[in-house]
Parts: sequence; structure tokens; C-alpha cells
Amino acid sequence: MPADAALLEAARARARALGWDDGLIDRALEHGYGADAIGGALDAKLAGKQASLFLDRPRIPPDLTWMQSPTEWGVRATPADAEHGLTVADIMVGSYGEVPDLWTDRTEIARGSHPAEGTIEDMGYTIFEKAIAWAPSVADLYEEAIRERWAAATDLGWRSLEALPEDIERAICQLMTEQSERAYAQAVVLGRWLPEISYGFVELKLFLGSVIYDLARHAEAFRKRALANGGGLGLQAPTDLVRGAAEARSFPELAAYLFVQDSAMLAFFDEAGALARNQLERDLYALAARDRARLMRYQIERLASYLEAYPDRRVEQHLYLRKAEIRMAREWRDPAVREPLALLLGGGRDGMAQGEAALLAMRRRQVEAYLANLAAAGFERAPRLHSALRAYVEPAAD
Repeated sequence: MPADAALLEAARARARALGWDDGLIDRALEHGYGADAIGGALDAKLAGKQASLFLDRPRIPPDLTWMQSPTEWGVRATPADAEHGLTVADIMVGSYGEVPDLWTDRTEIARGSHPAEGTIEDMGYTIFEKAIAWAPSVADLYEEAIRERWAAATDLGWRSLEALPEDIERAICQLMTEQSERAYAQAVVLGRWLPEISYGFVELKLFLGSVIYDLARHAEAFRKRALANGGGLGLQAPTDLVRGAAEARSFPELAAYLFVQDSAMLAFFDEAGALARNQLERDLYALAARDRARLMRYQIERLASYLEAYPDRRVEQHLYLRKAEIRMAREWRDPAVREPLALLLGGGRDGMAQGEAALLAMRRRQVEAYLANLAAAGFERAPRLHSALRAYVEPAAD
């Protein structure tokens, strides 16, 4: 018996077991249903009466009007770099690569597709102006984030950890508790804003999604370090700065708060190797620094683009930055933030005096990096820097 005939005979046997009429499979074949469709109905245990009613319905002729959609056709996106493959930037070609300054569609329509007829629900977006949140290189930053992703579980040498003096381990665990909480809190804040951004700026949404993923990974990795070497989590760290960001009433206000924190965090991770007591911690700080550097590039580009589009909003930015500076300076004075760093920089509890001096120098470099990042965006902040941060960069009066 030929294979097709054998399969058909097996289908007939299954159909009889389900109560199908003897001629029902032949009718289905005459209606144009193939073996896969018939097999699917049998797999779903469709009763004979249901199958018969389905076949007795008048068939709807193909519409195919969707094939006449007046979108750009004949596009062939090609990789600009064979090593990187087909990137998001590579598919920004023709009309599909045109990102308008103002995106007015309130639905979830993909940029470049043709809108369907009928009423489509408002998705609740609030950010329709490109300059509010866009940065020119978001597509490239997204691809970089995907290429450079790492896994805390396997890319860090957990088995290499060795016992440390208790005061050192406690200081490390307190620092790890703080960093895990900060990363998690920032991921949550950004996650709340992602739905506010119009789908017309899909490349930006992709990049911010990667940022949230990076921050979640940081929260995971720092928490793991606190729990992997005989220590544990420490005291809840102050997250006053991120709470301020959570209360932001606009994306520019949110970005100003995070610009202050992201600048300080990148400068910290760039120097955190001095705090490390093993290769795992050095690797952890270096990986976190790489992710933070990518986020900082976005921050600088976004602010520069925003100020170019809205030069009259500079005064407003100063107000936002001032509020964030006050909160960060207050956090830096908190014993749960300051003392673990001083202990680690000083080599232990007995060296905390020297550690305080080293920490003061680190804070100065963090403030300088923050001002340099603002300057790179075309924003001069030094003359208006809040006194609590200015004290780190200006020598005390005699």
C-alpha cells in the first residue's frame, strides 16, 4: 500500500473512532483541506458533528486586499558589517528609516506599516516628540548591548572566592547590597516610562529595554556576591536619588535625575578595582562599568539633542539637576554608604582614616566626571553646581 494511502486509511480509522461519517474525510479533501488540516482536526479530537458543521459552512473566498498595502516594497536590507550581521541600523532604510520629529499616531502601529481601517484603540502614549527621549545612536547602542551581554551565573568565577577578614567581607556585602538595590530601583523606574514612549521610536524602546535588562543583571550579580562568600546582605541603603527620579513628572526631569546618578556610578565602577579583593570582583566592576558607559553615551547624546531642539529649557534642566545633586550629596554622607567604602579603601577598620581621604578623592573625580559629561552634552553646570558637591572639587578656604 502506498504511503499516502496508508496515511489516509489511518486517518479514516481515527475519524471513525471520533464518530465522523464515513465520507467526511473525502468531503474535506474536496473542499481543499490538506492532510495537515485534517490531521490537526483529528489531533484536537474534533467530534464528527462539529467537523460536519464546519464543512457545511459556506467557504469564505480569499480577500487578499492586504497584499495591496501601499507601503514601500522591494526593500532589501543588507548587513553593513558581516561580523555584526543584520543590525537594527541596517534595516533603517528607505521610508522605514525615517524617524519623524513628531509621531502623532496613538496606536501600536509599527513605523512604516499601513494603518488598518476602523477604530484602533489609543495605547496611552505620552511621548510623541522625538527630541524628548531620542539619541542619534540608539540603534547602534542597542546592538552593542546585545553583543556585549553577559551572564552573572557563568561569566564570573564564583568558585574562586576565598574567605576574607570579617570587617572586609561585611564592607563588601554592604556595598553589594547598596549596588543591587540601586540597580533594581533604576530598572523599575525606567520600566514605568517605557510604555509612555510612542511606538514610532521603536529603536529607542529597544535600547531602553536593553538598559532595563542590564540593570536587572547588575541587581542579580551584586546580590549574588553578597551571598556567595560567607557573608550576607547588609543594611538597606538609601535610594533617595532614585526615589526622586520615580517622582519625576516628565521624561526630561527623569533623565536629569538619572544623568547625575549614571555619571557618578560610571566613574565609581571605573575606579572600583581599587576596592576589589579578588578577580571576581574586578571582573564584576569592569562588566558593570562597560554597561554603564553605554548608558552614559545615551544620556549625553539625548541631552545634547534635547537642548538643541528646546534651547529655552536649559533653566528648567538646572532646576532638575540641582534637586538631584542635593539628594546624591545626602546619600554620600550616609554612614551605610560612606563607611564601607572608606574601610575598603583603607584596607580594613584600622585604616579608615586613610580610606576617608581616598574616598574624598574618589568623590572629587565622580563630580568632575559628572561635570565633564554635562559639558560633552553642551551644558555648562559648574558655576551653578550645588554647594554640597562643589565642596568636593574646590579646596576648602583657609
